[in-house]
Amino acid sequence: MGHAVMTHAPTQPSEIHPHHLSGPIADQVNELLDQADQHADNHNLTASALLHGQVIRLIGIRPPAEGELARCTCQACYCGCIFDAAKARTYLSGTVEFVQCIRCADEHRLTGDE
Repeated sequence: MGHAVMTHAPTQPSEIHPHHLSGPIADQVNELLDQADQHADNHNLTASALLHGQVIRLIGIRPPAEGELARCTCQACYCGCIFDAAKARTYLSGTVEFVQCIRCADEHRLTGDE
């Protein structure tokens, strides 16, 4: 009787909180994501996607299916989590759109009407 050999690939997290990164890496991540946002605002989606790819490799998280990351900008806790943008929850406060990660949306969902 043969034995199956199973290898276990290291698992990568699907999200990361900036305070788990070193200061210089966190600063670089924020700079790259700011640049990606600027490119997306200018409809240069290829440049934005390339920058998201750089961030994914830099922080070592599992690449999202769509390749796009989001930062939690929850005004209730300021967690700053970086995660798969497809899982983001958003709300408007006046004319400003804020993003909540899954945890923030589950723990203290904001609607902008607070």
